[in-house]
Amino acid sequence: MLKRGLRLMPANLKLRMACVAAVLVFVATLLVTLSTLAVAERGMKSVIGDQQYAMLASAASFMDDRIVARVAQVESLASSLPPAVLTQPEMARRFFEAQAPIWEHEYLNLILLDARGQQVASVRSFGNERRLDAAGRDYFERPMATLRGFMSQPFFSRISERQVVIVSAPLLDGGGNATGVLTASMDLQASGFLRQISALKPGASGYLFLMTPDGTMIDHPDPLRMLQPIGLQASGLDRALHGFEGWIEAVGLDGRESIFAYQRLRTTGWILGARYPTEEAFAPLAQMRRNAIYGATGLALASGVLAWALVFRLLAPLQRLRDRIRAIRHDGADIAVLHDTRRDEIGELGNAFYQLMAERENAEGLRTASEKRLRLITDNLPVLIAYLDRDRRFRFGNATFERWFGVTPERLVGMSIAQLMGEDAARQGAEGLDGAFAGHATTCQMRLLIGGAPRVLEGVYIPDLQPDGSVAGVYALKHDMTHVKDVEEQLSRLARIDTLTGLANRRSFNETLQQALARASRHGRALALAYLDVDHFKRVNDSYGHGVGDEVLKEFGERLRACVRASDLPARLSGDEFVVILEEIGSGAEAEHTVAKIAGKIVAAMRAPFATGAGMLAVSASVGVVLWRPGQGEDALLAAADGALYVAKANGRDGYVVGAAA
Repeated sequence: MLKRGLRLMPANLKLRMACVAAVLVFVATLLVTLSTLAVAERGMKSVIGDQQYAMLASAASFMDDRIVARVAQVESLASSLPPAVLTQPEMARRFFEAQAPIWEHEYLNLILLDARGQQVASVRSFGNERRLDAAGRDYFERPMATLRGFMSQPFFSRISERQVVIVSAPLLDGGGNATGVLTASMDLQASGFLRQISALKPGASGYLFLMTPDGTMIDHPDPLRMLQPIGLQASGLDRALHGFEGWIEAVGLDGRESIFAYQRLRTTGWILGARYPTEEAFAPLAQMRRNAIYGATGLALASGVLAWALVFRLLAPLQRLRDRIRAIRHDGADIAVLHDTRRDEIGELGNAFYQLMAERENAEGLRTASEKRLRLITDNLPVLIAYLDRDRRFRFGNATFERWFGVTPERLVGMSIAQLMGEDAARQGAEGLDGAFAGHATTCQMRLLIGGAPRVLEGVYIPDLQPDGSVAGVYALKHDMTHVKDVEEQLSRLARIDTLTGLANRRSFNETLQQALARASRHGRALALAYLDVDHFKRVNDSYGHGVGDEVLKEFGERLRACVRASDLPARLSGDEFVVILEEIGSGAEAEHTVAKIAGKIVAAMRAPFATGAGMLAVSASVGVVLWRPGQGEDALLAAADGALYVAKANGRDGYVVGAAA
């Protein structure tokens, strides 16, 4: 009798399928709604921007009319002044006081200037006796030259110590000639250019502002911004300063996205701007987005419940098949229970399970025999053969592990590489294992102690690739390459040594010089190169033969090695040509002293007679030494040292020359 098992797995499957259906409904609903809102937002943004610009154009026209009116007002006041006011300051002051209802609420002060720009009269005093000299100022020179009214750019007044703009008009005599200028100053903070149009500001947190063509703030809700330059990186101001008129969406200095509109005043060229924060402009759309999310969530939940009910009904046959498999596995039921008379996919699945399990029983017997043969082969190979799982722990190992490490194959199972061979060996093999678990066959070399002796192991990691492309584990094969590596290292050393003298050969010299120059460049240290040879060596060969010449070269090399320091590298290039790379020589004068001392020591050491098969021979050496110059290459340094050697020979040989690299 079959027992019905727990429904945890089918329930999870049903839940996942219902959740997928709910998520799909949620995503589809949300995408459709948000895309519709995005289209609406783009259209709304254009409408709002056009409205802001139209409002700003009207405000700019209104401000142009106000500026024209201000200039006309000062021109009218200037034309009504009696001609004698330029010579009678008190008359001018009384005249202005009589006209006070016209100007006292609009202007900070009235100042009368003569034809030289000197102050004649000032209506108000600001606690100092400073008199205005306006010669060269635009608000004086322009009216005098054009005979028309003028409004200046904003500036800080030294007389009133306030931020002001000046409206000025010329005083004309009967012949139409300018005899002086009347100036009216307006306090930017008190007058408020935007006061009359503040009702047009966009929204609750939007505002209007006014600035000069060069980006200096004239009027702004924040008093601290007055007469301060605006950063060109914000609000699209760079485009506005280059003539742009219209609206744009940009980020303000406070980091908030807003719609900015710009319009120039035709009278002064000033730029009137408006800012409308985007979050306020699109607040209704934001609420619509939230409502859309709530609606999509509710629809998704309803879809999920419906999907759960449908999935529960559709997967009932699969549940029965699961109960049968569970009975076979846990209750010992016969595999015949898997036969199903259903003519659908579930029936086919049950019959397929039956066939697979029958084939599996046959395969188990074959596999057991095959594993026995494989174990016999692998246990008798002098190679480490193992299998590591995804956790990088041994699941199989041949008998070679017991012979090399004293660990039986049974104890090996579950151990990590670090536990078996040590942390250092695990680090050496980590990169190769990473590549193998990524699906690539890799090679690896390890140096470790086995039985107290250093060994070099080389081998391969082969991934156990599954049909789906995943890696179930890694096969490891390693063999002892200690003897081969010893031979390779010995051959490598011989390839870098001059066989006659035992010194470094040209190949080793070139490699070491390249590394020394890199260190000197990187650390800013001094370096020198000595180039030397045996004086009249050709005579020795010609007179006594090449055998004696070789004896001289061998002794020369031994004495050269004894003269240099452990940090220096002596090398034989060819024939009787030798070089020494000198590092750790200090800097400046110390470096020159050090290399001179070493060169002198070499020359002195070669003066003692050489014992050869032809008897005692007198031999001397010439040495050329140069200090390396930063940026100098290997060939240039070697050529410079050769040049110094040439100079030493020209000086009579048996000596040295120390020179700077050319």
